[in-house]
Amino acid sequence: MDPSVEFVASMCDNHAPLPLDRALLLLAATLGSDPGVVESGLSDLDRLAESCPDQSRDGLVRHLFQEMGFAGDTGDYYDPKNSMLDVVLTRRRGMPITLPAIAIEAGRRLGIPLDGVGMPGHFLIRDRRDPTCFFDPFHGGVALDRSACIARFQSIHGGRAAFDERFLDPVIPRSIVTRVLNNLTASLRARDPRKLDCLLALRVQLPMAPPELRALAGLCEGRGRFHDAARLLDRVAEATSSEAAAEHADRLRARLN
Repeated sequence: MDPSVEFVASMCDNHAPLPLDRALLLLAATLGSDPGVVESGLSDLDRLAESCPDQSRDGLVRHLFQEMGFAGDTGDYYDPKNSMLDVVLTRRRGMPITLPAIAIEAGRRLGIPLDGVGMPGHFLIRDRRDPTCFFDPFHGGVALDRSACIARFQSIHGGRAAFDERFLDPVIPRSIVTRVLNNLTASLRARDPRKLDCLLALRVQLPMAPPELRALAGLCEGRGRFHDAARLLDRVAEATSSEAAAEHADRLRARLN
C-alpha cells in the first residue's frame, strides 16, 4: 500500500490502536518519497531494543540517551529532519517529541511501558507503572519528578506562567503524531515549500477539530490551494453551522473558475 494512503487510513481509524512507530515512519516515507524507510526504520528500532544490555526502565533510558548518544538538536532545532523518525534514528538527533517516540517504541519492544507527556512547549516520557517518574529525552534522558517538571515548564514559559496538572497527563499516539505534523508544518513552511504542499495534501484528509480546520484552511489559502481550503471550510461549516465559513468556502471556489 502507498505510504500516504496507509498513513491517512491509520490516522482516521479510531477503532484500532495506532502503531506510533509505523505511523511516524509512514509520514517520513511520504515526505521523503522512499517507502523503504518504513521497514528499515522498524528494523532499526528492533535492533536498538535488542542491543540494550540492561533491559530495565532506567537501563533503557541510559542506553538510548547516554550510551547510544540520542540527544536534542540544539544547533538547528527547527530542521525538518528532526521530525522525521527515520532520520532521527540515523543521526541520533531530534526534537523533544521524536526522541520520546523512540524511547516509547524501544520500551514497548522490551515490555517497558512508557507514555508520552505533551507538556506545552516541551515533551517528556512517563513510566506508566510509576506515574510520578518522568524523563526528558531532549536533555539526555534526565529523570524528573513533578517539581522538576514544573521547573522545566516555567523555564520555557516564565516563572509566572500558570501550571496545570493536566500538562503531565499521558497522551495517545494519535496526539503525538498530530503534534509532529504541527511541528513539520511550521518548519517546512519556513524551509521547504514543495514538501509543505505534500504535507498539506496529506493533512487535509485527516480528522480535526474546527479550530485546527480553520487554521489549516488559512494556510492552504495562503499557498494558493483554494480547493483544499474550501473543503476544510466546508467541514467547519458542517461542524459548527457557520454561515461565514460556508460563504468563505464559496468565495474560494469562485477563484478556481
